[in-house]
Amino acid sequence: MGHFHVLIGLGGFVLLVVLIDLARALGRRRPRPYVLRAPLLDVPERALLAVLEHILGADYRLLVRVRASEVLDIAPRLRRRERERAADRLERHRFDVLICERETLTPRCALNLAPRRLWRKTPGTDGLDRICKTVGLPLVRLIEQPHYAIAEVESRVREALSASARQAQSAPGPKTDLAKPRLFDDEPRFRIDPDLELDDP
Repeated sequence: MGHFHVLIGLGGFVLLVVLIDLARALGRRRPRPYVLRAPLLDVPERALLAVLEHILGADYRLLVRVRASEVLDIAPRLRRRERERAADRLERHRFDVLICERETLTPRCALNLAPRRLWRKTPGTDGLDRICKTVGLPLVRLIEQPHYAIAEVESRVREALSASARQAQSAPGPKTDLAKPRLFDDEPRFRIDPDLELDDP
């Protein structure tokens, strides 16, 4: 009987080792949760980027697939609940292409692509259009195409950049009084009372 129990124990141990090896082998064959996206952009996005690079040259920098929350801030004076709602709205949106000033990376125009639909000739709008209008960032919407008409894209982008430049010039800047610096204030720092009598020592 003793030998029988020993054999059962050895058999159980061997079975456990086999199961562990099998689990490890299956784990190695299990696909990894991440893969490299190649290419990074799809055909319509690559086509649009090529057209924009041709139109704008080295005057601007082009950023792709930028989340709206990375570009737009929440106004500081909103109540907490309003801030949370505004943040939630931003998280739903992104810019397919963001045109920025080359040196400062200040956003000047955004472009978003809309899927092609047989029944729709113009791209639709959503909450992002209203948000961009509020902050003064022109948003150009185009329908996805494998090839774009350079003249049409250039006309719309140049118009948007001109509007952005006009808005930047009209924006109020910090007011400074250069005529009279504080360090050289002409007004007296103290006042002498004429009715005050001083006793001679």
